[in-house]
Amino acid sequence: MVSISSKKTDRSFHLSRKFWLNAIVGATLSIVGVSTYYSYQLLRTSFLEALKQNAILEVQQGVDDVDRWLATQTAETISIANTPTLQTMDWSQVEPYYQAELARLQDFFFFAMVNPDGTYYNTKVGFARNKNIKDRKHIRMGMAGETFISDPVPSRTLNETIVVIATPVWSDNPEETTPIGVTSGIMSLDQVSNVVSNLQYGEGSYAFAFNSEGQVIVRDNDRALEQQENPNFQPLSDRALGKQSGIELVETNGERHYIAYVPLEQANWSIALVIPQDNIESQLRPLQAIAIAILSLAIATALILWQVQALERRELKRSKEAADAANQAKSDFLSNMSHELRTPLNGILGYAQILEQSTNLSSQDRDDVNIIYQCGSHLLNLINDILDLSKIEARKFELNSAVVYLPALLQNVVEMCKVRAEQKGIDFIYQPDDRLPESVRADEKRLSQVLINLLGNGIKFTTTGSVTFRIDGLTPTSPDRARLKFQVSDTGVGISPEDRARLFRAFEQFGDRQKRSEGTGLGLIISQRIVQLMGGTIDVTSELGVGSQFFFTVEFPVVTDWIEHQSSDRPAKIIGYSGERRRILVIDDRQENRRLFIDILKPLGFEVDSAENGLEGLEKMRQQQPDLAIVDIAMPGMDGYEFLQYLRCDIALKTSKAIVSSASVAQEDCQRALEAGADDFLPKPIDIPALLRCLASHLELEWLYERDGSDLETLPSEKAILL
Repeated sequence: MVSISSKKTDRSFHLSRKFWLNAIVGATLSIVGVSTYYSYQLLRTSFLEALKQNAILEVQQGVDDVDRWLATQTAETISIANTPTLQTMDWSQVEPYYQAELARLQDFFFFAMVNPDGTYYNTKVGFARNKNIKDRKHIRMGMAGETFISDPVPSRTLNETIVVIATPVWSDNPEETTPIGVTSGIMSLDQVSNVVSNLQYGEGSYAFAFNSEGQVIVRDNDRALEQQENPNFQPLSDRALGKQSGIELVETNGERHYIAYVPLEQANWSIALVIPQDNIESQLRPLQAIAIAILSLAIATALILWQVQALERRELKRSKEAADAANQAKSDFLSNMSHELRTPLNGILGYAQILEQSTNLSSQDRDDVNIIYQCGSHLLNLINDILDLSKIEARKFELNSAVVYLPALLQNVVEMCKVRAEQKGIDFIYQPDDRLPESVRADEKRLSQVLINLLGNGIKFTTTGSVTFRIDGLTPTSPDRARLKFQVSDTGVGISPEDRARLFRAFEQFGDRQKRSEGTGLGLIISQRIVQLMGGTIDVTSELGVGSQFFFTVEFPVVTDWIEHQSSDRPAKIIGYSGERRRILVIDDRQENRRLFIDILKPLGFEVDSAENGLEGLEKMRQQQPDLAIVDIAMPGMDGYEFLQYLRCDIALKTSKAIVSSASVAQEDCQRALEAGADDFLPKPIDIPALLRCLASHLELEWLYERDGSDLETLPSEKAILL
């Protein structure tokens, strides 16, 4: 029998245990609730900051576009100011030169030449009588020796807002230490307007640009003017003036908006993006629902979720760090690989070109030299393919359009591919449309690259029959454009449907093992990206055992004022130049590179000296005063960039011609060299015709040519460089 005392003890025990269990559960739930609340607040703040950073990045992309445009136009203006023509400050000579530059540079309305006393001429009215602009800020800055981009101002003459880039004109007399005048280029703000119009962050958002005084200079709509008068906007404007970027919540007429602002690097302007508060914070609502759901979960589930989230955050951080490290390692590897391979290729391809011009080679020797050149060129193409793919992955792949004489481009492609077809014993059929334009504006190098790749693939996979290259002129979208359809057809092995689905993937190759070994598998993906940038896409139809057809359609602006300078009987070999002997200084730390330039240039009559680094080169520049320097970038001690900076700061040498020749061929390397003061950029391996064109342009040479091994003919350099 159980006593009453025993039952009371058991009951007390159960009550005590339940109390403690409830207390533990209650305390645990309270802890979970508090933890969930604060975790929710922490995540909300973190997500909100991420969303705000995305808005800043949108504005930053627009700012980067404007900065690149301003940097390009500034470089063009500085280049114009440093020409011998401008140094005359003679309007009768300067005005035709300005007009030629206006035809080339479409972003400028007109140019002006300003004398130190404030009188000026411009290409719109000629001499501006009874006007003096000496006290204008951009002129004062120019006469102080600085390049300056003005705030945008309304133009009564042009009836739109304009901006002025002013830069000093320096005398060619080394004793002159102050500018002899100022050249200024007047541009529209269309590029800035396009950027501002395209900036959006959801419904109701709008963008505008403002100057150093917080005044709106370009706007997407009239609501931007409210911010100009809004006192809450002034602190943001002040921070942007101090070269700060950010995003802040601002109240305007009872409404709250986020304003993301980023200053420009090239000018004292900024771009702002006004975003309704709900456009950003509405994206946090799913997070709130998640927080409510977490509160309803059991303790164990909540703890597991938080542990999983913590683990995921750690894994994500580790993955991101690993991916960033891998991308940086890949970028460094590709850059170093390209530089190290281009250096020996410079000697291989350079001397192959020199030997090819020799008259002492037998037919067999000439064939051997050609094999060396073709093998070196193939290796160079592989390097370029890998670098192009890297640019595509990094979204840095761009086109560089220029005026192109279309028949010459197509004929060069045909002649190159026809030789390969004849070597395989197959027919090569070229079918150009009679309606093709003579000249268009396009990226000649990239268009040729696509066509050669498609034709090369057709030839590679065709053993009997033919490869047909057809170009049709289609009806364009406007009269000033040409719509062209390029088509490559072959009677080769064909492509299976499953292989066609993988055609435009990196490193994918098809066909038998022998043909797969003939490339990297990158050609089609690079060609597809190039065509997409041109506004088209490469399509393919194929049947196994019958053949394949690759085709794409793109439009190009038509150029109507093209002047053809080619002559069918022009001599092919340059043997020297007329006039006084020119002295060239080669600055390169590698002996084989210096020797190559010497062997190219001395037989043509140049006096060539060399230096192993920038410091030695600078000393020889001061001692010998050469007509032109060819400078490498990567050198021990003083490198090429530092050499150029010293050169342009030396009063006696700042007008000296300097060409950079480097195995670092990325666009940023070229741009950095030009910004440091280079007059031109030649990538390694050196292409001798490109080198001679460069020399002819900067030294104003008249070449002497050999015709039929005996007769001489002299042509002006502007014709010579078309050879």
